[in-house]
Amino acid sequence: MLKIKAPAKINLFLEIGKRENSLHPLFSLVDIVSFYDYIYLKPSKKTEIKFISKWEIPKDNTVSKLIFILKKIFNFEVEVIVKKNIPPGTGLGGGSSDAGNLLLVLNETFNFGLRMDEMVNIAKEIGSDVPLFLYRKRCIIYNYGEKVIPCDDFKLYYLILIPNFSISTKDVYDKLDKIGEYGDLTDCDLKVRILIEEIKKGNIYMVEKKIFNRLENICFEIEKKVREVKDEVEKITNRKFFVSGSGGVLFSVFKEKEEVESIEKRISLDNWKKLVVESINFCM
Repeated sequence: MLKIKAPAKINLFLEIGKRENSLHPLFSLVDIVSFYDYIYLKPSKKTEIKFISKWEIPKDNTVSKLIFILKKIFNFEVEVIVKKNIPPGTGLGGGSSDAGNLLLVLNETFNFGLRMDEMVNIAKEIGSDVPLFLYRKRCIIYNYGEKVIPCDDFKLYYLILIPNFSISTKDVYDKLDKIGEYGDLTDCDLKVRILIEEIKKGNIYMVEKKIFNRLENICFEIEKKVREVKDEVEKITNRKFFVSGSGGVLFSVFKEKEEVESIEKRISLDNWKKLVVESINFCM
């Protein structure tokens, strides 16, 4: 069987606008990192999708949605096995990555002949985070997630803290709509360009100052433990920690691997998993 790596993502910047036609416009800087689901596939006489996961995966998931869409266009049968390592409902984009990376490989394996813009159109039907995984490197995404601009690759290291609970993305966005605290998307391009320049310089102090997530406080309201752990680890490490996506994963950013490994050893948390990861660029 063919083996595919489906990496996680971290949002270094995430601004959200007011809901329009059931969708929220957004502007985000997303890094792709070295934490993976693994997907195995092979042509088959009958299409089957299986998950190896300690978390419950709904029947209507990103992989099944992708296969359903593709089978309306192409005649093919495939066996897919997804080994889940990226916990659902944590802001790491595991489900979106599974669909995006599987689409890339299916297009090549079965010679669908889809252009990138055609794959993006398919991906955006599944979810706003799916198109970014077609580019497999750090990128800016905007509008409803279908507009993607790949960025220059300057390696960063991260310490991520993964809770043993999930947070519903729908619940987070519903609460955002209830509160109505949307962001102004007009100046996001400038803010993200400044953040990218600080990443290039390796100025982690300024990178921390420019990291932003519109959904962070809402995540804290829904699950107070995330805020408590953030405060605790910031006090222990004297480093800033941030929420990725709709949460509840926390991350801190570093320039050097030795530094992140040193900080990791100082943290001991019940029911939270510690993981050191780094930026990756599959296009290299």
